[in-house]
Parts: sequence; C-alpha cells; structure tokens
Amino acid sequence: MKSVVIGASAGLGRALAEELAQRGDQLFLVSSNLDDLAPIAADLTLRYGVSVTVEAADITTLDPEAFRDKVHAALGPIDNLLLIAGISLLDKDKGPMPPADLDRLIAVNFTAPLRIANVFLPDLTQSPAGNFIGAGSVAAVRGRRNNMVYAAAKRGFECYADSVRHYLAGQNGAKVQFYRLGYLKTRMTAGQKLPFPALDPSEAAKSMVANMGKDLGSVYLPRWWIGIMSLIQALPWALFKKLDI
Repeated sequence: MKSVVIGASAGLGRALAEELAQRGDQLFLVSSNLDDLAPIAADLTLRYGVSVTVEAADITTLDPEAFRDKVHAALGPIDNLLLIAGISLLDKDKGPMPPADLDRLIAVNFTAPLRIANVFLPDLTQSPAGNFIGAGSVAAVRGRRNNMVYAAAKRGFECYADSVRHYLAGQNGAKVQFYRLGYLKTRMTAGQKLPFPALDPSEAAKSMVANMGKDLGSVYLPRWWIGIMSLIQALPWALFKKLDI
C-alpha cells in the first residue's frame, strides 16, 4: 500500500507513520519542519525496510497539483490519504481574534486539507482498497464560546469527509474514516488540566490503522466520547449558555 500522511512529524501523525511502516506501506510524509521529518524517515526505513519520502512544506501555501506530481513521482498513484495536520489557538480563539490568526486556523484545519484531498480523489477512486482518513475534533460537535473558529473549521472538514464518503461509494471501493478525536497526549495538551483522560497517540494510531478498509464515516475516538458529547448536545440552551466550555 502507498500512503500519504499530512502532519507526520509529531503526535498522532508520527504514530500513524510508524504503524503504517510497520505493516509495510510505502510512505510520503509531510510536515513543516524537515529537521523533524528526516530522522523519522531514516528510522522507519532502517527498522521496517520501507520506502519513505519526505516533504517539508507549509500546507497552507502548498501547490496541490505540484505536490501531487511529487507524490506520484515517488510512489505512483496512492491508496491512502491521511489528513492529520491541525492547529488550535486556545488562548485566542474566543470571540474576536486577530485576523491573521483566524485565517491561519481556517487554512490549516479546513482549506488546506480540502485542497490536498481534491487532487488525490482520482487516486482513491482507482484504489479498491484505499482509504480517506481525516482528523476532526469533539470540539466541533456543538458550537461554544471557546475554540470558535477551530471548531467551525473542523466541522466543515467533517462535512467534506461525509461528502467524499458519498462520492466514493459509487467507485471502486475506497473507504472513509473520519475521527472526532478527544484529548490526545501531545505537546498541545502538555501541562493542561484536562476534564477527561487523554489518549496516547500510539494507541489512537493502532485503532485507526486497524480500521482501514472499513466504511466508518464519522466516529469518536476514543468511543466513550459519544456518551459525553451526546449529553452536551442534548443540553437545553437555557442551561448550555451558562457553561464555560
């Protein structure tokens, strides 16, 4: 299998790259920092004997067609597209925020993933065992005063993934898995007092790779978040509006 991982240098993306390499996938890894990617590629190649190509790029300014051509030159048409990159700005994303920060949140979490996915859809339609995998967030399930722009962008990305699922349903067999992720043990959550347990990225990656080939659509990871978010969705507005969440 040939897999592209967008956002592969740390956290969940890095864990996914290792899981895919361990099962023998040829990889094309993308992140903003080559200093992070190069050691990962060398390590995966040495330990698992797989081909690993890397690209250091800001996905918000990436030329999708030129990037696709680089991937095809290295791997040929791909089977799996994993769109994992994302950022949040917890200290700013509450009410009005600097326009540059707002634009960055939208670009990384929504616009860039769609632009990249768009050029690889033909590959996925030709791969009978391919997968489109997106990383969303439980934050997007119900709009709230914190993470306003981040949540809106992730909800838009999830809607697009739903549409891709419908589009691919009439094709050769590529499947869609979109994850409403809860807290992960990453640099983003380090030092924070979290209301619920955080999942280790390696455990999340194992579950996600095990699910490849399944027509899941949008699911929670970990699955127990479905109970928490169902409760939050069910709260009447009179109560919900008083919550500082």
